[in-house]
Amino acid sequence: MKIPPFNDSRPLDQALVQSISRVTWAGVWVNLVLIAAKGLSGWWVGSRTLLADAVHSLSDLFTDAVVLVGARYWAAPADADHPYGHGKIETLVTLIIALALALVGLFLAYGALLALYRAAFEPSAGPAPVTPATWAALAVALVSIAAKEILYRWTTAWGKALKSSALVANAWHHRSDALSSIPPVVTIGAGAVGAFEGRDFWFLDPLGTVVVAVMLVAAAWKVARPNLGPLLDASVGRKLNAAIRATMAATPGVLSGHKLRTRFLGADAAEVTLHIQVDGRLTVAEGHRIAAEVKYRLLALAVPGLETRIVDVLIHVEPGEPGEA
Repeated sequence: MKIPPFNDSRPLDQALVQSISRVTWAGVWVNLVLIAAKGLSGWWVGSRTLLADAVHSLSDLFTDAVVLVGARYWAAPADADHPYGHGKIETLVTLIIALALALVGLFLAYGALLALYRAAFEPSAGPAPVTPATWAALAVALVSIAAKEILYRWTTAWGKALKSSALVANAWHHRSDALSSIPPVVTIGAGAVGAFEGRDFWFLDPLGTVVVAVMLVAAAWKVARPNLGPLLDASVGRKLNAAIRATMAATPGVLSGHKLRTRFLGADAAEVTLHIQVDGRLTVAEGHRIAAEVKYRLLALAVPGLETRIVDVLIHVEPGEPGEA
């Protein structure tokens, strides 16, 4: 019985790449429109907060570019130089996006805390007058929140459907842009109310920005945490390991098994290595047939609630005595 090698010579998964590219390019065009709108309205109304939000939107273009370039590599099949495939490239891309998300949050927090510090030593200039530019800037910020939240939900749905952790991570970057637009809305809206009442609510902007920054760092950790294990060759987890042991034990001819090792080869692909004992009186061919049966059963193993699939199995056969466990 011939056992096929890991990951045959399939061509690049063009359908996967095209789907990821289509979703990501939609985000690129939305980002470009929002960057122009935020930048122009921020300059018109003189809102440093909205201008900073426009700069933040530029970071979305960086993560979009990372996904667009990375997708062509992690979807590529195994080759002579990468016999285990390229799945970990997606894991690395996901961590890069998480790092960018955390840096944006820290940058926003630094700017907000610096603004609070300066305000403690500078007299307030009083509320700014309300002009048509004020309402235009407020409308742009509100549209940005709605557009990026819709883009987040749409990209997340596609990321889960395609089982792409990088696409889901990029979706969180869209949500970070929606969250970062909240301080401009609060600032401009409170400024308009304060102008009518003769009060200056300057402190709402930096305080709100700090809250958003904390949310961004938390989101970055949420994205990064499940991808640290695969990058460090961590085990696939107790639930799948237990299912592997049960499948092995239920295979006819297997007396016992040990030295089970598992690791991720990508976001949802796993490799299994284990030793099995068979009747030492069997021929090499018969022992090989039992090992092949274990392998095929593991490759077909599906555990409810787990998306991880086993794509490669290496089995070492050892002689044992009947009844030995």
